[in-house]
Amino acid sequence: MKKRTVIAIGIVILLGVAGGRDLYTTFYPQHMINVDGKTLHLGRVYSQHLLSTVVITGDGETLLTVTVPITAVVKQTTAKLKNEVNKGNRDLAVGEKMQLATAYFNTDISIHLSTMVTYNAQHYASISMPLEAVTVNYTVNDELQFNDIIELVQRYQNKTQQIFNNDYNFIN
Repeated sequence: MKKRTVIAIGIVILLGVAGGRDLYTTFYPQHMINVDGKTLHLGRVYSQHLLSTVVITGDGETLLTVTVPITAVVKQTTAKLKNEVNKGNRDLAVGEKMQLATAYFNTDISIHLSTMVTYNAQHYASISMPLEAVTVNYTVNDELQFNDIIELVQRYQNKTQQIFNNDYNFIN
């Protein structure tokens, strides 16, 4: 009888320790990120923000730059490209006006897409981490239309948001 009681008490204590660890991590989260090859312990995360940048370069100069929260990157890129079309249309006759769907840069271009996530956490007042970065190069022969650029930015936004939600979203 004593042996069973000791075993039962041992099992209860073991379950209490295991449950206590889960309870501890619920109240004191151990969120970690990797920045420059170093693992940083954030602790509890109070806020998190994703900032995306789209940079289109050609002939050694920047043709377009957009830096906004990830939720607005497609909308802002579309607005900037529409602005480029409108600027180009000022000098064209009515029958020659460009449309967003058919306009393209008449030079080789590079499109660089990147996103940073900034955390305000228990152990860091503000810490930023690169989340995703992609550079795509096109030649003038590709005739990459502005709508194709918008579609590329949309796919990038969806992919990056999914990566963030799956691995780096510490606020539920």
